[in-house]
Amino acid sequence: MKKAFFLDSKTKSLSIVPYFLKEVYKKKKYYLLPDNFFIRTLIIFVYTKVLRKFEILISLISKIRITKFNSSKFRYVIFDNHSLGTIDKILPKKEFYTIATRIEDIKEIFINKFIVFFLIKNFFKNSLKVNYIASLIYLIKPEKIITIIDNSFDFHLIYKIFKNENISFYAIQNAYRNEIYLKEILSKSNYSGNYFCFGNYELSSINKNFSQKSKCNVRPIGSLRIELAKEYIDKKYEKKLDEVYDICLISEASSNIFSSGALNELQYEDCQKNNSQLLQYCIRFCKKHNKRLLFLGRNSINSLDQNAKEEELLYYKFKNENLKFDINFFDKSKYDHIKHLIQSRLILGTASTLLTESFGLKKKILVCHWNNEKIEFDFNSSYFPGNGILKLNSTKYIDFEKRVQEILDLNYDDYLSKVENPNTIYNLNFDTLKFLRKEMLK
Repeated sequence: MKKAFFLDSKTKSLSIVPYFLKEVYKKKKYYLLPDNFFIRTLIIFVYTKVLRKFEILISLISKIRITKFNSSKFRYVIFDNHSLGTIDKILPKKEFYTIATRIEDIKEIFINKFIVFFLIKNFFKNSLKVNYIASLIYLIKPEKIITIIDNSFDFHLIYKIFKNENISFYAIQNAYRNEIYLKEILSKSNYSGNYFCFGNYELSSINKNFSQKSKCNVRPIGSLRIELAKEYIDKKYEKKLDEVYDICLISEASSNIFSSGALNELQYEDCQKNNSQLLQYCIRFCKKHNKRLLFLGRNSINSLDQNAKEEELLYYKFKNENLKFDINFFDKSKYDHIKHLIQSRLILGTASTLLTESFGLKKKILVCHWNNEKIEFDFNSSYFPGNGILKLNSTKYIDFEKRVQEILDLNYDDYLSKVENPNTIYNLNFDTLKFLRKEMLK
């Protein structure tokens, strides 16, 4: 697959994307690198190893505030501002302080005698950023530190610093975490804080890989985000939403290749082919059986990236120029994507976290388990727990058609009876919000 190389001026990093997305990334104001390997390599080195650090340093210096840090009234710390909109909904108002942990999100830097002394004293122990975050926590003296970014290395490094302090740590599962990835995340700090996960799969994986003395307090509670969405929708709509779509296909379009957390070139080609084939099968099935299809996009209309829709369309159009379809984007702040899932009889996909969360909505799902084992091992996130009627391994259309029709013909209880150990996927009979809100008040 031909690739295009870009520099992202916002994150100060390299982006490698399939060539068919080249024009979209130019519209997004990414800097296109030359095709010449040696010139491109030189530019990447100078920018990412030299200029990037200089630009970040200048940016951080401009945010410095020499001021008294008022921290006396915060019982909780929300770790990573990307947890906002979720974690804050289970905490008492005005009792939490949010610490931004990503360089691009840090709006101001506090400096006082304690922080300066702490940074100097621990200069060779951790990165400057981790030491700075730790100094703020020492000043705040919170009782609890909570994040939904459970795979944040910074969170686990902070835990390592404070594990002997009187602070309770809570990591709440945010997305797919298979056994290999869970082991990698939690072993970074030999984490023994609280880890609240989707279902029994994560519970058994952690129990298997960590000794009794060192393993964390893991508990399957379902998805916090999906339970908050259900609460919001129940309050907004007076009656139960009707099912208006027969099939909802979850878009799993992606763009970056080789970058951190992204597929390599061969893996990308394989996944793109499988996702495109699944779309073809859904369109073909719905035309043949007169069913209504909703193709649910990955991106919210709230996104600052106005080219997101074009990017997803091109992903599915690649080598399928004549395929006619549209993608439904949503207002994430109003949980419109969850509303669409609730209004669908059957939700399909290959590896999206929304499949697990749809199962938590007590919806019928079908996981087209088509990505090969090597991708699952290397990428650490393509595995989907659970077996039975909800998982299809065959890539043949005739088998796809048969399985989809079978599931559509079943009521929910009969469908669930054909799922092996459903609580492996999601703790279906648990009051997530009641538990978390009570836990936070302890």
